[in-house]
This record gives sequence, C-alpha cells and structure tokens, in this order.
Amino acid sequence: MLAKRTSDTTSPTGRRVLITRAGDQSAALMTALQESGVNPIAVPTIEIVPPDSFAELDQAIAGLDQVDYLILTSVNAVNAFLDRLAAQGRSQQDLSALQTVVVGPKSAEALAERGITVNLIPQDYCAEGVVALLKDQVAGKRLLYPRAALARDLIPTELSAVGAKVIAPVAYASAPPVEAAEQLQQALAGGLELLTFTASSTVQNFVDLLDHESMTLARQIPVASIGPLTSATAQKLGFKVVIEPDNSTIEALITAIKNYFSGTR
Repeated sequence: MLAKRTSDTTSPTGRRVLITRAGDQSAALMTALQESGVNPIAVPTIEIVPPDSFAELDQAIAGLDQVDYLILTSVNAVNAFLDRLAAQGRSQQDLSALQTVVVGPKSAEALAERGITVNLIPQDYCAEGVVALLKDQVAGKRLLYPRAALARDLIPTELSAVGAKVIAPVAYASAPPVEAAEQLQQALAGGLELLTFTASSTVQNFVDLLDHESMTLARQIPVASIGPLTSATAQKLGFKVVIEPDNSTIEALITAIKNYFSGTR
C-alpha cells in the first residue's frame, strides 16, 4: 500500500479532505472520515447520466435467453442495467439461468439488495481480475457486459480473444455536475490537505472544471487514489499520489487515509 506522510502532524482532526465521488455514492466515505476527525469536503466531479441511446442495451436485453454470463463491473452498472431491464418489461427472473459475475463486494451487495444472487467474484477487484477469472471457462459462450460509455475495452478484447462472444452495450454515461466548478474553487480557496479520486473520470473531470491558476494550486495537494488505474490517470495529469490501497475498495481507501494521517502504513 502506498502511503507517505508529508507532515509531522499525526492528528487527523480538522484536516480538510476533498471528496470527488458521485454525490449519491459518497456517504460511506464521508461518514467514516468524519468519525475519524477528518473534515470531508464533498464536491462531486461526476454524476451518472443516461447514455445517448438505449438502443444497443435494449437489443441485448431482448436477447437475454441467448446469454450465458452477465458481467457487471460497478454499482452504477448494476443499477443502470436492472433499471433498464424493468423499463423493458423484463423480470429479474429472466436472469436466473445466467452466471452473474461482478467486479467486487460492493457490486455484489447492490445485486443482493435487489434480490439477485452473484455467482462469481474475482480475486482482484478490477477488469483484469474479471478477465483472469473467466478466460478459461467462456470459450464459445455469450457474455453480456453492460458498460459505461468511457469504459476500457479490456474485457471485450481479452475475452473475445479466448473465443467468447462479448456483447458490450453502453448502459450509462457520466458528466461533471454543472455547479462543480464554482464549488471546487471555493474548496481550494478554503485550503485542502488531501484530494481523493475514486475513478479516472473523477480525476479528468476535476481537471476539466478548473482554470490554469486553480490547477497549479491543486497539483500541490497530495492525492489519495482508489487504485492503479486512477493513480495512473492522476499522475499523468500532474498530481502526486501518496495513497493507494492494496485493494481497490472504498473500505481500503478509508483505512489508508486514516493511516496516512496517523503516520502509519
């Protein structure tokens, strides 16, 4: 776990930490940091929006009886897919014959809350983990992978290469909230000791929302990143990542931030 201190002060009390996670998904992170004495400042740089068109997803839903595996790699994917399933007049019972694959425990919890059993979870909570889990069992199978508009092509490319038929319709997209730019300016003006990013899109939107002067200031603030892909995006855009947990989960990120402020690894 990457966690380096930049100050000799070990108490987290009052430290201002920016939370850029989508507003409807930041409660656990906000609450845990507040309980540890940190002052989280919530400015979501991302909100989930419908895709430009549901045509491909609707076509995939119409062909569910030909699908062997359903792959869902985020809570957003779970919600977007199931909401559209219902909108198309289909039932969760229509998923009973599928092998359901999720990227990690949060996605599994989101499915369980809606009464759906998860069959497979990779050891590594990322797209690479999904590929490693499935690559030896999906030759000749049809896989449905409802994805984000800007998702990487790793899962379709790698699993198609081993003989699977991967259907990958866009189920949702993301955009920066209209009020975020002004809120970020205010947060930076008030002083911040840590920026948190939970997806590459939160980093990119953060940069897109700020002017040059504000970005110069922001790049001086240490960053807590949820995992390697987000860290790579942040570093490419000029940020100094000082926290990256071993597991790409909110719980691991919370622990890493607490350890960072207490001066432990």
